[in-house]
Amino acid sequence: MSYLSHREMLGGLESVRVVLPGDEVMSYNPDSSGGSIFLGPGLRWEDGMVRAAKAGLLKKTSRHLYFVDTHQKRYIPQRREYVIGIVTKKKGDIYKIDIGGSEQATISFLSFENASKKTRRDLALGDLIYGQLIVANKHMEPEMVCIDAYDRAMGMGVLPAGGVMFNVSLQVAREIINPDCPFLLTLSKKVKYTVVVGMNGRVWVKAAHQNSMVALMNCILMLEYMTPDEANEKALKLLEALM
Repeated sequence: MSYLSHREMLGGLESVRVVLPGDEVMSYNPDSSGGSIFLGPGLRWEDGMVRAAKAGLLKKTSRHLYFVDTHQKRYIPQRREYVIGIVTKKKGDIYKIDIGGSEQATISFLSFENASKKTRRDLALGDLIYGQLIVANKHMEPEMVCIDAYDRAMGMGVLPAGGVMFNVSLQVAREIINPDCPFLLTLSKKVKYTVVVGMNGRVWVKAAHQNSMVALMNCILMLEYMTPDEANEKALKLLEALM
């Protein structure tokens, strides 16, 4: 993810619009003091211009993050993104993690809160891990950590047993990753649950009962082919039938 300053935005950027690869999105002056933005997936800066690298809907979040929203299912690792991975192999002090990309990520046993050689935590094959990518480029394999810059877990680490993980499109993952997502807040009024969303299109949910977790999974999957309002109505009916 790139961090750029900008002065001028082209008309229409504040509203959703369709872009194609090569389309000009906004101009940018590195010496400008007009604010800062984050460039997410599908955008590239080159020769003083931000251009689209993928076809899709150009969107902006409240935190000045711009990205191209597509129905892509294959995940392309991006630095600083939070993902859910599956432990697949141990090699010395390094674990291999499947994050859904073309290459597996790695994580050191020291990349956890309060980890040391004496207090190291052994991971089992198949464990689910929620963490952040600190290395992600075409020349190196992705590297993952479960601590922030101050060595705090901040919710990252091995996910508890008893939950269920499933895959959604990257578009749906971006829609529900916001803690204040209206759809998830509506579900929480009917069922108490915990949810973890990875930018790689993986969602993990845990509730008190198995049937509640299956219902929650089906509710979230409705967003693949329904609008949030349509899914909201269907989800409420489904959850009410369980109560």
